[in-house]
Amino acid sequence: MSRKRTRYSTKLKTQLVLEILKGDKTLNEIASENSITPKNLQNWKRQFLENAEAMEPSKAVSEYKEEIKELKSKNDKYAKVVGKLTVEKEWAVGKLKSLGLNNKKALIEPKLKELSISKQCKIVGLNRGSLYYKSKKSKKRENIKKEIVRIYEEIPIYGSTKVHQQLLENGYSVSSNTVFKYRKELNLKAILAEPISKVQSCEKIEQNL
Repeated sequence: MSRKRTRYSTKLKTQLVLEILKGDKTLNEIASENSITPKNLQNWKRQFLENAEAMEPSKAVSEYKEEIKELKSKNDKYAKVVGKLTVEKEWAVGKLKSLGLNNKKALIEPKLKELSISKQCKIVGLNRGSLYYKSKKSKKRENIKKEIVRIYEEIPIYGSTKVHQQLLENGYSVSSNTVFKYRKELNLKAILAEPISKVQSCEKIEQNL
């Protein structure tokens, strides 16, 4: 008894041929997934290319084109949204990168789980190493100011010159002008033991003490 021949619909043939032509999968993969011999698929593909009307693909092709057109329309809309978001992002990132170092550091949130510290630093244009770096110059300045306050509390009659000399003796490398500036910033003025002439200016006495 002869084996009954399997008959495939024109619609199925068309779908499989279009899938082959699409190129996402190999002919053998499509054959295996649909339990069809590769030879049959090859024949259907050849027939499709030689005489499309024999397989009545016009409707399937038309639907396929409509689907592509619809997808293209959606992609165009998405592209416009992405373009707008890109412009907004570049503007925001530009503003962030123009901020000073301290302001950038203040924006970083170490406990933020959704965005790593490295990513945050990249967005604001901050070198991650500088996040933990403390300026030696700033530390030195603060130490000198602390020593100036200590000297003032111990010997309040000292002016800038005497304080400068004391700082040098204590091992601090600093200029007299810097000492005068720091004392002014700290609002420290020598407490004079005797009344002074009204002709002399306070700042001149401050420098000469």
